[in-house]
Amino acid sequence: MKKLVLRLRDWPPSAWIFFAWLVTLSVLPFLIILAMSFAVRSESGLISWTFTLANYERAFHLVYLKVLAKTIFLSLGATITCLLVGFPVAYYLARATPEKRQMGLMLLFIPFWTNFILRIYGIVSIFGNHGLLNQTIMRLGLTDSPIEILYTRFGIYLGLVYNYLPFLVVPIFSALEKFDLSLREAAMDLGANRWQTFTRVLLPNVREGIAIGSLFVFIPMMGEYVIPDILGGAKEVFLGRVMVEQFFTMQDWPFGSALASVLSMGLMIAVWVRMRFEQRKAGPTSHGLR
Repeated sequence: MKKLVLRLRDWPPSAWIFFAWLVTLSVLPFLIILAMSFAVRSESGLISWTFTLANYERAFHLVYLKVLAKTIFLSLGATITCLLVGFPVAYYLARATPEKRQMGLMLLFIPFWTNFILRIYGIVSIFGNHGLLNQTIMRLGLTDSPIEILYTRFGIYLGLVYNYLPFLVVPIFSALEKFDLSLREAAMDLGANRWQTFTRVLLPNVREGIAIGSLFVFIPMMGEYVIPDILGGAKEVFLGRVMVEQFFTMQDWPFGSALASVLSMGLMIAVWVRMRFEQRKAGPTSHGLR
């Protein structure tokens, strides 16, 4: 306890400001949502602070488990696609000249200079039934009717990849920028081919950036509401939309809080398991170096 107090005394003012910001805007709201998930919605729509587990029993109903599974599947697929597309982009930027690197990063983030909603409707103007893509292929005679892209699961998938790709590129780019090229040259001098050099030398050295970037995109995708709502329409229901409807349409804040708590706790457990796995994997190595 004394050590903890001494450490807190050594904190600079900036650390205290960050700690206060973290508690006020992250920890405290989560605790409020968690407490509300054990409450009851009265007949008048008000919250009755009576302890109950009924909201969690309802959250694990088969209907909501299917929605959760569909959300995980789509978010995981979009994250993998962002990784497959973003890694070559990050690798090119990390190895490019400073001028090309600056231009590439600027082109990567130019879409973010506009409003988020405008970017989503930009996708609608391209992939809609009367959008640029369908009009072009119909004029070329490749098809007689528009290709259904919007208001499908594939449309949501495209929107997720388009909007979250830069958030995965940047951490991987940062890790690749620090990678020592002499390690790759040494591996090839020792007889390793390109695939072996990539899997045994490059990937282990940048896996932290890959993991961080994947979490940066996967976690917000799980709770995404706007993209599925605009690009998926009423046909596709995902967890973010269910939570918003429970909070603002049904006015069932306790049940919405239970859904949000299940999602948050699941993501925190996944992050904790990954951290434990990394610690165990690094343990024998650090012990051997000693």
